[in-house]
Amino acid sequence: MSSAYDLFVVGRPSVDVMFRELEQWPELGNDIQAAGVGVCAGTSFNTPAAANRIGLRVAYVAEIGTDVWSRMIRDEFEAEELSTEFLVTEDEPLPAVSVALNMHGDRGFVSHWPPGDGRMNERALSLLGTVDARHLHAQMDDMPALEAAARAHGMTVSVDAFDGASWASPRAVAEVVEHADVLLANEAEACAMAGASDPNAALEALAAHCDCVVIRRGADGAIGTAGGDVRAVPADPVDVVDTTGAGDCFNAGFLAGWLSGLPIEHSLTLGVICGSGSVTDFGGYRGCPHEDEFRAVAASRGIDLPDAWEPAEVSA
Repeated sequence: MSSAYDLFVVGRPSVDVMFRELEQWPELGNDIQAAGVGVCAGTSFNTPAAANRIGLRVAYVAEIGTDVWSRMIRDEFEAEELSTEFLVTEDEPLPAVSVALNMHGDRGFVSHWPPGDGRMNERALSLLGTVDARHLHAQMDDMPALEAAARAHGMTVSVDAFDGASWASPRAVAEVVEHADVLLANEAEACAMAGASDPNAALEALAAHCDCVVIRRGADGAIGTAGGDVRAVPADPVDVVDTTGAGDCFNAGFLAGWLSGLPIEHSLTLGVICGSGSVTDFGGYRGCPHEDEFRAVAASRGIDLPDAWEPAEVSA
């Protein structure tokens, strides 16, 4: 019997406000102009929304409040037809806002988060025993107990480093990925984790602790290894509008392939299709293709996707 959900994701969504093509960095007392601006739900919303677009079944455990920002997030759930089964609305303001400033192909952020995720994390732990899902996708160090519990319930686990070039953890790398089947990181995060100066050395070092390691390299594509097989794929040539959340979108495509037992090169390519699409629009998921387009692009690159996102072998 197949699982009811492919992905189980926990996180607080935000509203992302994204400014495009700054010519200079903001300075106190000076007004600068951006070439464009976009607003949409983001942060932990990106991977579930992108995964939902390409046809994965997503259990997204999230929490919003009664403020205007929360209402905007709820509207995005409806616009994306993303299930609200595990979305809770608390009777209090819980504004979560992240402002992205894009300049010269990179970006910086100014964010505000409401205090504490304790209620949401406790609810996620309690749901693990009742929600039929086959894979947990988590952000590293957010809730290690959830990863251990997911493994105990027979789920596979992926973790994303999610902390930029300043990545740091009080735990050793081996402990951080103790329950992970897949480690996903961008180049700066991977090098910081491994204490390496280049992504290839980082990939080799991190693969000693996790069977499948993926390093997203932005305009240089992605590299990854699974079961000792090391592969690299280039990025798609696209016009970049906004890079916010591109890694989250990549994760959705990659996990679709990995969960279906595809070769690492094909899974990386699926990640690149989603990640490259992401940067062509504001936000982490609005540029992500929908399922029909996603499958068509994959087929054009020689990737034979399953009719449904199921494991290669499903136990009775």
